[in-house]
Amino acid sequence: MSEADVTLFRSIGLDEKKSKDTVKNPELTATLKAVINEAGVSGGCDKAIGNYVYQLATSAVAQSPSRAHVAKYIGQGAFKVTQQFQAALKYLKDHPTFDDSTFKTECGIGAEVTVEQIAQAVDKLFVQKKAEIEEKKWHIPMGDLSTPLKEQLKWADMSQVIVQLNLKLTEVLGPKKVEEKVKKVVVVQQKAAEPLEKITLKEPAGAAPAKEVKIRDCSPKIQGQRVHIKGWLHEARIQKSVGFIKLRDGTGFLQCVLTGDLVHPSLHDVLIREATVSLYGTLTVPPPGKKAPQDVELQVDYWQLIGESNVDLEGIINTESHVDQMFDQRHIVLRGTRASAIMKMRSLAMKAFRDHFYDNGYFEVTPPTLVNTFCEGGSELFTLDFFGSPAYLTQSSQLYLETMIPVVGDAFCIAQSYRAEASKTRRHLAEFTHIEVESPFIKFDDLLDRIEFLVCDVAERLFKLDKDLLLTVNPNAKIPERPFMRMNYEEGIKFCRENKIYKSEENGVPVHFEFGDDIPEAQERKMNDMIGKPIFFCRFPHEMKAFYMARCPEDDRLTESTDLLMPGVGEIVGGSMRIANYQQLMDAYKKEGLDPSQYYWFTDQRKYGTCPHGGYGLGFERFLTWFLGEEHIRNVCLYPRMRDRCSP
Repeated sequence: MSEADVTLFRSIGLDEKKSKDTVKNPELTATLKAVINEAGVSGGCDKAIGNYVYQLATSAVAQSPSRAHVAKYIGQGAFKVTQQFQAALKYLKDHPTFDDSTFKTECGIGAEVTVEQIAQAVDKLFVQKKAEIEEKKWHIPMGDLSTPLKEQLKWADMSQVIVQLNLKLTEVLGPKKVEEKVKKVVVVQQKAAEPLEKITLKEPAGAAPAKEVKIRDCSPKIQGQRVHIKGWLHEARIQKSVGFIKLRDGTGFLQCVLTGDLVHPSLHDVLIREATVSLYGTLTVPPPGKKAPQDVELQVDYWQLIGESNVDLEGIINTESHVDQMFDQRHIVLRGTRASAIMKMRSLAMKAFRDHFYDNGYFEVTPPTLVNTFCEGGSELFTLDFFGSPAYLTQSSQLYLETMIPVVGDAFCIAQSYRAEASKTRRHLAEFTHIEVESPFIKFDDLLDRIEFLVCDVAERLFKLDKDLLLTVNPNAKIPERPFMRMNYEEGIKFCRENKIYKSEENGVPVHFEFGDDIPEAQERKMNDMIGKPIFFCRFPHEMKAFYMARCPEDDRLTESTDLLMPGVGEIVGGSMRIANYQQLMDAYKKEGLDPSQYYWFTDQRKYGTCPHGGYGLGFERFLTWFLGEEHIRNVCLYPRMRDRCSP
């Protein structure tokens, strides 16, 4: 270990451990020393500049020929905010050559947003949102206010933006906690002024033993039986002498009726929504014409409190809460009827996919999600420090999955994948569940048939698993008709031209798509929705696709590739035949500027017994968004991770 290198790395702000770990990696050490030299900070620098130096050295574009230009700007302290540095990394990825003027413009070099400018923008925003602020007051989510300012104040220090927003809120609404303190005092006074005699509930003498059951087990078949059930008060309507409770235990809902002392006024404070209780009573069939979940009611004769809830629950979220507030309180929203139904359908869908694969002879494997190479594109990688060496969160398990086809034949995995795309659309996630498949000895048409069979078979299985729950979530759910439409990329370009789906507009003049253009999401979805059925969009130009995709034998310009487009959502599956020839793969590495030695284990699949093979990746959340008829992909996630959200 070089003590000089450790000292150098500490001089730019790395701690002792990170410096020593970095020195253990000769490749990273060489790169970091080069960036330090290019930045002109070998004599030391403040920690903020050193952090940018280290991030550049460990980024996916660390070997860009234009790296030295960015390093120079880092050393000059040109990046005042993180947004500028991120823009610089994107510039390196998007531009093979460096143009100083373009770089400065795209990265906001020299741009300065003053506190006065921030304050002016905040003032204008408050005028625009006056009604909303007056209605929600301090409950308005900060995201509602900061998000509209991000584009306008692109190069501003967002911490200063938040400060100015809070100052303005205080100016308009007054100090935040005054009103809350007053309310608390009033509540305490009311309680103190109305003392109630407490009672103690006791199980009825001589009551029959109660059988402990789940709500799913309750039905008219066991009416008249005394049971014991535990759960949450999903709804509670407590009157003077009777209480109606809708109990939830995760397996279903049950209507429960309490009378007499069971709803004594001294107990009202604990019989509130989301309290957990233990109920004893007899199951009865409701009168004719009265519907009830499970087709039975519980006539409660005794209950115990397990866990209290709090009355402030009613103020956390409501039907008018902003979407940011709903996802800040996702743990509460998930308890709702629709959200919980979607989560159950998500679980059933996972079972349906696995059952499909196992029933058709596939084996499941579990590839790593920490990797040191990329599969799709380097700019979409989340970078991390892996014990002093750069590593990434995987975009796809495909390369590892290919190594398993000589081992198990048809292979699949269900794992998390990560994409650092800046996209903010209703179908993009930064973390998603990726269902990936690789199959040996197949042809392109076989690949399409297998994808089609998968989607239709899983849809059919979901109807069989729980049709009632499925139709509760999406009354319009149906199994798609086969065969799916198959449209080549060139036919798609022609369709767009003939149906006035334009690439863009320049000075009010529409610009048509040409061969070689990537059709963006919005235009692709418009085409898909106009056709109104599933589409296999096939045979894309090789420049648009990943390095490992096989060329079409009939046209070397194209790849044997496909995207499965679904109406309302767009792409849910991407797949292709893979390059099977050793030399062709080596040529593909060279064309992409990739180091073959890093992919030796993947290349060996062509060296030791190659075969024609293909595979695909299905976005599980996109499938659910389509099949459950949801408007936004975040609704089918437990806790979505998106460009602007990594919490809770």
